[in-house]
Amino acid sequence: MLVGAAIGAAGWMQGSRGGEPEALYEQLRIAEEQIAIMARENASLRSLAQGGGEVAVPQEMIVKVENDYGLTFLASPVIHRIAGEELGYRIEAALESRYGPQGVDDRQEAYRWIGWLRKDDGLLEQMVAVKSVGALGWFDEVTGEAWVTDRFDLKNIPDQAAMVRLLVRILLNQHFPPPSAYPGDDAMRAREALHAGAASGAEARFYAASARGIGFMPMNDNNAAARLLLTLSEFIQGVSLFSAVEGKGLSDTLFVKGTQPFADSMRKPPQNTLEIVLPGETGRGGEVSLPELSDEVFLKESAGYLGLRLWLSLTEDLGMAEEISRSWVKDGYALFADGEMSSGVVWEVTLDNKEAADTFAKAASDIAEAMAAEGRFLGTARVSETTVRFFNTATKETAAKLKQK
Repeated sequence: MLVGAAIGAAGWMQGSRGGEPEALYEQLRIAEEQIAIMARENASLRSLAQGGGEVAVPQEMIVKVENDYGLTFLASPVIHRIAGEELGYRIEAALESRYGPQGVDDRQEAYRWIGWLRKDDGLLEQMVAVKSVGALGWFDEVTGEAWVTDRFDLKNIPDQAAMVRLLVRILLNQHFPPPSAYPGDDAMRAREALHAGAASGAEARFYAASARGIGFMPMNDNNAAARLLLTLSEFIQGVSLFSAVEGKGLSDTLFVKGTQPFADSMRKPPQNTLEIVLPGETGRGGEVSLPELSDEVFLKESAGYLGLRLWLSLTEDLGMAEEISRSWVKDGYALFADGEMSSGVVWEVTLDNKEAADTFAKAASDIAEAMAAEGRFLGTARVSETTVRFFNTATKETAAKLKQK
């Protein structure tokens, strides 16, 4: 399939030599995207073909998880076994499915222009690595099923704890499934934090019970993952740790209140990442009216509290980053075509008071200055008393338009 696609793309390009350079560039880009998609689909099929069957789940574990959460499995939990080296392919296919054909690529470009990713960072590669390196198991939110590697052995307490974590993810996903329509990155990060946090809490309680019963204390045997995390972009680190820290903290608090309050909170989950750190702080979020600059808008998204905090962390003033981010009301950014063969991004953030917006405007200006690069035009604009705009464009003309209110 890949060879055929390459030959077809070459023939397409050969027949188009008489066209304009811009048209040729666009045709080449489309052909490369199609080949990349087929490569990922091929990897997913290979992953499925090399699976090692299903893992039997002990009935006592199922009963324990159901009793802890006051819920019953709507269908028997399915946990597949897969070769460790193939797990990454499976995770990659799931991420591609979540974001759509060009979703990851568009995000990578937008994240780079905003400053969340460094020049050589690969978004998809980093997301896959942080979920697969050294992992015993992984939950697939797309299918509602779980996967464990061929290293998995239920004789080992860490493997038992990993199964408990996976069972909790499956149980919660059956009763509180993700919305049919993708709600946006920030809302999905909030949901992931709540569900993954609950599963991490169950895993921690299993370890605690093991320690009381047989004196077993868990060791951090996934040193490879810990070392890897330190090499990744601070944005990927922050998103990854959000579930383990803030998400687990909120989930643990809800769990100790009892099964009914916990279930009620899962039915009405936080709609944005700010509600994970400030439970009950509702009424924020919503659409942002961005300026129309191009006929081609590739991506529109919200960074939310978490994205704003991680961006402001570029100043290395973490206290300021946290304080300003907690003033978040709404935000939105867009990746759009800018110039003949490039793109630009515009991001507007609304805060709940003028003083916070003043501080944010100064920090945004400093970040824009630090990110300055040849051939790019970066800057900020004060849209209103509480709204600040950041932009990174390929053309001076677009930057001039965005500099105005």
